[in-house]
Amino acid sequence: MLPSTLLDVFYEKILGFGKSKFWFLFPSLVFLFVVLINGVGIVLEAPYQRLSENPFITRTDIHFNNYWQENPLLPIIAFYLRQTSSLTFNILCFVIIFGAYALFTGLTARHWGSTQSLIFSTLLITSPLTTIFLCWLGTPDGLTVLLTIPFLFLRSSPLAFCLAFLGMVNHPTFAIAIIEILTLRALRHSGIGTKHFIATAIGIILGYGFIKFFLEINAIDIFSRFDFMQLKSLDEWVKMNIRNLPMSLLSLFSIHWLIFATCMVMFFKRNKRFYSLALLMLVVNYGIVFFTLDTTRVFILISWGILFECIFYSYELTADNENQMIARKQFLQALILIGVISFVTPRYFSWAGEIHTTPFYEFIRHLTRLL
Repeated sequence: MLPSTLLDVFYEKILGFGKSKFWFLFPSLVFLFVVLINGVGIVLEAPYQRLSENPFITRTDIHFNNYWQENPLLPIIAFYLRQTSSLTFNILCFVIIFGAYALFTGLTARHWGSTQSLIFSTLLITSPLTTIFLCWLGTPDGLTVLLTIPFLFLRSSPLAFCLAFLGMVNHPTFAIAIIEILTLRALRHSGIGTKHFIATAIGIILGYGFIKFFLEINAIDIFSRFDFMQLKSLDEWVKMNIRNLPMSLLSLFSIHWLIFATCMVMFFKRNKRFYSLALLMLVVNYGIVFFTLDTTRVFILISWGILFECIFYSYELTADNENQMIARKQFLQALILIGVISFVTPRYFSWAGEIHTTPFYEFIRHLTRLL
């Protein structure tokens, strides 16, 4: 069977499945499959779970680098929900991750239909974002993404304000991600105006102010992220980042780098400013994560929105005329092919300049013991 014929078969199958009344079960099955092939691991030293036991004091007993106390939202939520044990806290984090993907699936279906939602959701679930979620279970990353997803679709400035406030209290990467998403949406005329930027900026500022107030009123001393960056010299940061090139760069989006290539080849000439800005944002984001240990994790948290803005805009450029409908089919077929390949693509991430594989074997051993 010719590759083009095989793509046509996949495409028709997805179209047919998208028309089924049970289509929404497919993303859940994809997520379950990714969990099995990736494995699940708990973040080293479980700082957020241990912080949730008492988030109102200085917790240098966990680690002297307690900069994660600047991210109090998830531990506070867990504290008041009484989900502070290792088991219940990590179940809470897992439920938040699943809820984020369910929200994305629902919002994409509402905007473009169930078939497109199947394709877009599969790409998100098979991305390095899920790799990071599952390898570092117990971090506020799932909540960060849950609060970020509405910015891909919202038109309400009060909603932008509320989400910006909560997201900033949860994790600072959120602020970078939503500003980039709103900028790209404004550039493609997707219902974003000055009022949204103002509301978001106020929410971020007040969220940052709340963190400072929370730390001050509880007399919590922080070893800040800036202090942490200064623990290494510039020479050490450079050596760490070039140690495993190009694998560390490939880990940032894995096979999903091909999505950017597809968008550029097919649509760059239609709006050079949009796609050039998206690429520039990726370069800036890499400059930011250059001074972090968890390179893949931080990069994907601030950059996944850029990827999906490119996907959404590229899809919208395939207007409803005969020639563009052919381009739409070709674009969706390319996304389907990348999604299929992503299931068999090796899963790994870069941390402290080293390449780490996912906890697949440990996870399977634990499952077999339980069974």
